[in-house]
Amino acid sequence: MLWLLHDLHRRGELHLAAVAHLNHRIRPEADADEAFCAALAQEIGLPFAPSRLDVPALARANRQSLEVAGRTARRAFLSDLKRTRGADYTATAHTQDDQAETVLLRLLRGAGQRGLAGIAPRRAGWIRPVLWATRAELRRDLERRGQPWRDDVTNTDLANPRNRVRHELLPYLEQQFNPSARRALARLADAIRADDALLARQAATAASAAVEAGAGFVRLEIESLSALPEAIARRVVLHALGAAGRVAPDVGAVTAVLDVARGARAAADVGGLRVEPFGGFVVLVTRAVRRASVPFRYALAVPGEVQMLDAGWIVEAAGPFDLSGSPSPTPGVAHIDAATVGGGLLVRNRRPGDRLRPLGLGGSKKVQDVLVDRKVNRTERDRVPIVTDAHGRIVWVAGHAVGEEFRVTEGTKAVIILKLRRI
Repeated sequence: MLWLLHDLHRRGELHLAAVAHLNHRIRPEADADEAFCAALAQEIGLPFAPSRLDVPALARANRQSLEVAGRTARRAFLSDLKRTRGADYTATAHTQDDQAETVLLRLLRGAGQRGLAGIAPRRAGWIRPVLWATRAELRRDLERRGQPWRDDVTNTDLANPRNRVRHELLPYLEQQFNPSARRALARLADAIRADDALLARQAATAASAAVEAGAGFVRLEIESLSALPEAIARRVVLHALGAAGRVAPDVGAVTAVLDVARGARAAADVGGLRVEPFGGFVVLVTRAVRRASVPFRYALAVPGEVQMLDAGWIVEAAGPFDLSGSPSPTPGVAHIDAATVGGGLLVRNRRPGDRLRPLGLGGSKKVQDVLVDRKVNRTERDRVPIVTDAHGRIVWVAGHAVGEEFRVTEGTKAVIILKLRRI
């Protein structure tokens, strides 16, 4: 790669700022590799920027594999060097072989479409100028130039999954199925990457309407999510998981969130997140320590709001509004007839024996049963805000059910709008 870029450098088509090398201190040959790179930079006439890092010690300290620790160290080193040298891009010598190996590894690990897009030729200041070429093609070019090269002996260690793909699986596929398997896998990655770019733009637009991030939580509007095509919905969930702090969520995490949204699962634990339905939303709670149930009881002014820090919710009352000017109800929002509320509103958590007449049911029901039917997790039921009037009648099981006697009718002259949101 360096010689090919140097050809362009000499023609004035780009400017090479430096040759970088990170000595990982993994193998005895590492110092000789560093010396080789220093001599090459001197031959070409470019500044040499070396660095040394004990990657095995770093891997042990962070409980990572050598491959992950090395990749993290390289990216940090090269990013810092690009900034200090004032360069626009960092070029790495990933080849078509690397692309094929990456696609196979991710396929076997159950990656989604984004993972199968493989290594991008260009992304956020990183470029891979020889991604189109195989290692064999690059070696032939070096032989033509009369230039030596060095091989990384750790690439023969079959304890590494990538090396097993490189030395066993890919050769088997080429011998038994397709002599051009590497190119076929690279073409697949190119095609998937193009499709993924289009779908990602559409998903970003959908996520702006369906995903809301707050302090310690992210929530997805179920109605908006359900209306999306599966391919877009899965990317919107990826967006939500990313907003909740999951850097590299897998297919299983996405499926779990969608299952909760569709009612196929009551709740899920996904990499430190608790995923639960609440009202018209799926809530991804990111707090490391779950709140304990603490009894609460607050007066709710109209207009006004109460913040239940222990429960993690805010209930807001707005109005009264003329019926003709009030917006339509949405998930997490309830409209009640202002004239039916006697003596003001209160917000509390549930009590034994709580009952209401849910709107449209035609009879009474225990609050406990309402929460069970709405698949609210057992640990969260005591945190659900219950809005009552001053006489103790349940107006709203927040996010779940409005009391029949408080419904808006043709005779309603003014409405109070109740809203529920996460703190």
